[in-house]
Amino acid sequence: MKENKYDVTALACRYFPESTKRNARRRFFNVLRSEKDLWQRLTALHFGIYQRNFTPKQYKLVIDILGLPEGDDADFGEWVH
Repeated sequence: MKENKYDVTALACRYFPESTKRNARRRFFNVLRSEKDLWQRLTALHFGIYQRNFTPKQYKLVIDILGLPEGDDADFGEWVH
C-alpha cells in the first residue's frame, strides 16, 4: 500500500524506525513541540494534533527545520509501508 508523503504517522516512523507507529507519532510530536519556533509556525499554518496529513507547506517547514530522516539522502516522496 502506498502512502502519501505528507502522512504524519508515516513520517514519524521514518524519524523513529525502531518504534511502533503509535510511539513514533508520540515521540515525533514531542520533538515538534520542543522546537518552539517550529511549533508556532506549524500552528500558524493551521496544524492540529489530530491532523493525519501535513499540507505541502507544513511538510516543507518540518523538513527544512528538522532535516530529512536519518539515512535519507533525498525527499522520499511516496513509499511502500
